[in-house]
Order: sequence, then C-alpha cells, then structure tokens
Amino acid sequence: MTDASAGAAPPRPTTAGWVLAALVVVLLLTQRVVLPFGGERGVALSLLLQYLAVVPLLLVGAMRADRLRGELYALAVLGVLVATWVVTATGHAASTTSLGLLLALYLPWLFRSRDTSGADARLVGLAFVRTMAVVAALGVLQLLTQLAGVWTFRDYLRDVLPADWVASSFNFANPLEYGSAVVKGNGFVMLEPSFLSQFCALAVGVALLLRMRLWWVLVLLLGLASAVSGTGILLLVAIGLLVVARSPQLLRPSFLVTGALVVVAVALSPIATLITDRAGETSEQGSSGYLRFVQPYTEVARGLAADPARYWMGAGSGSSDRLLISDQAGQVGEAVVYTIAPKLVFEYGLPAASLFVLFLVMALLDRTPWPVVPGAAFVMIFFLSGSLLQPQTTVLAWLLTGALGSAPVLASRRRGEPPGPGGGSPARPRELLVGAGAGGRA
Repeated sequence: MTDASAGAAPPRPTTAGWVLAALVVVLLLTQRVVLPFGGERGVALSLLLQYLAVVPLLLVGAMRADRLRGELYALAVLGVLVATWVVTATGHAASTTSLGLLLALYLPWLFRSRDTSGADARLVGLAFVRTMAVVAALGVLQLLTQLAGVWTFRDYLRDVLPADWVASSFNFANPLEYGSAVVKGNGFVMLEPSFLSQFCALAVGVALLLRMRLWWVLVLLLGLASAVSGTGILLLVAIGLLVVARSPQLLRPSFLVTGALVVVAVALSPIATLITDRAGETSEQGSSGYLRFVQPYTEVARGLAADPARYWMGAGSGSSDRLLISDQAGQVGEAVVYTIAPKLVFEYGLPAASLFVLFLVMALLDRTPWPVVPGAAFVMIFFLSGSLLQPQTTVLAWLLTGALGSAPVLASRRRGEPPGPGGGSPARPRELLVGAGAGGRA
C-alpha cells in the first residue's frame, strides 16, 4: 500500500482465507484423531479435513489451480504410475493404499487462494501462531506441574475417544529419560513432543514476519523448550539463518534479548543436560538422531544397491516399510524415520522421485506471500520427520505456503497507530515486502 492510499481500509481476507485459517486451527487440535478404516493405522482426520475445506472453496471459485503446479503434478504422477506398473509387472508387490494416499494427499497442492492483497496469508498466520501459543502454554504447564510433583501425566484424549480413533504409532507419552515418570511436553494434542517443538519453532518464524508482540514469541519459545526435542531447536536455527539472510530487520533487540533469556533459563533448568546429552546422537546407532538423520539414507542406499533396477523403478509403493529396517518390519527399537526424498527414491526410483520432489519444492517455495516460512516448512517436512504420507505435517506446510495467494503480506504499522489483532495489522499499514515480486525484502 502506498502513501496515496492513506486512510483506506485495510484489505479483508477472502472466503478462502477464513476457511483455511479455520482449517489450521482444527488441524492442530485434531492431529491425533484418525478414522478407523484403511488399515491398521487408520486414516488421519487431517486428510479428510483438507478436502472438506478445499472442495467447497473450488466449487465457489475461492481458490484457483496453479498451472505450473498442475503440469509438475501430472508429470510426477505419470512417473510414479509407470514405476509402479513396471514393479508389479515384474512380479513384485506394491501397496495400492500407499500409492493412493500419496496421490490424494498432494492433489490439493495444485490450488491456491485468489487473494491479491496478502490478507489471507496474514489471517492464516495469525490463526497458526495463536493456536500454537495455547498448545505451547499447555506443554509448559504439563512439564512444570510434573516436575513440581503436583500432577501426574494423563492422556485425556483417550478418556473421551475410542482407542481406534486415536493415533497409536507415535511416541506421544515420551519420558524425559529412560525410566523417568515425567513425560515431555506435548500439549495433549500433538502427536509427539517433537511435533510441539517443530510447530512452535515454525510459529516463531511466522510471528516474527507478522511483527506480533514479544510475549507471543516468548510463549512459543517456552513451549519449544518444554518438548525437550532437538528437532525444534534445529528448525529454530534454520529459521534464524533464513531471517538473517532474507529479513534481518525483523530481529529487533527486544526479541534477541528475550531469546537469550530463554536460552539462559533453559540452561539453568533440569532439562539442560537432557538437551546437551543429545548433541552427538547422529553418531550413535539406535539413537533418535541416528534413526532420523543417518540411518534412513544408509538403509535406502543399501536397499537400492541390493537390486540396481530399483534405482530406476524403485521397489514398489509401501516397500520401505516391508523391505527396509523399520518399526513396521517388526524391528523393535528400530523406528527409522524415512524422510520424503529417500522414501520416494526407494519406492519409485530416481526419475519419478525427482519429478515428485520438484513438484513439492515448487508448491512450497514458488510465489509464496512471505520469505522464511516456506524455507522453514521445507526443512521441517523434508528433513525433520517422516512426512511423505503424514497429513498432519504436510497439510500444515501447504496451508502456510502454497495454499496462499502470492501477494505480499501486510504486517507492520506506523509509529503511534494502534495495532490490529495480535499486535501486527495496522489501520494504515506499510507494505512488508515479503513476496517473490518484492525481492525477498521484509
């Protein structure tokens, strides 16, 4: 917005913005809920919610297809289908459930909001930060009350839902250390403490871009600490590097001081040693870090080398669970986290995997309304969790990036003007240049 438009009303979110913001809230609060069909694990409610939001928006014209994404998706799907056909034609097994989930999960990534003002992105970002601040506060409360001995951990969701409606294949009640009765903070609704950690870190990045008040960031940082998970710290470091590279002016002194105080407080707390003891996990076989950052790649490399034809056509959809070491293959204690790229390569081969990765990267990074967040979402789903067929993380990543219009977000305010919701949206905003067309300057 230019000075010529002074006094004009701030842009309003479109219908798509309100629906996508509501989807963010519901997605976060129900990510542990599964529908009891489609296999032993069930189907994540997140997948159904994605379609319940997108289909009506398409019917009323509130979202549009992105041509580039459509072309890339068509090529990726063709590659995947050809690879699967060759695998099955040569007598090998392929999971139709895994293949169907892959295609269905990413079909909505072809579409984005028609918003041309940046208001949708701002609304979705605010919904994400505010919801995660509440969940983060619950995580902090969980950990502190356990450490103080005034409360014993209890999974209240299982008290109100049938067992087969709650996701069971995640480390939800993860103790601080082996044999401890104290469970890491998970906010009750997160699949694992690591999810709380990563989502809090991502919310910090969004809050910085929206120039929200300091206390939002403080709550999120404390929530991240309550999870005692290294993946959130890694994501926060990545976000810090992205902010320095793309929008260094967002690092206000008050935020830097607050961050330093949180670091000091954590360093003096009982959980400090639990975090520092995990620094060398990537070199320790069987450790969480090794299972997440090293073993997926060594297992896939070994599996490809066992049959060179797999380099071109893969071993079949769903084969990483059957043919590689994992908890699904009955290897107790070997819950290897197969991230997006290695899983795609092993199951569909290098050509099809390359096409699918290209589609995902473009959907996350191309013409998004702000910097930092797309890169952070990329790091989160590509490196920090087994996200390929995990709607709880992939749908959220799309909602904060590719689902939004490409217009820059309005997120700063003139001196002396009252803040809008969350302390960011002004009555007369200056443009925070965060879109591709703005040169990445914030």
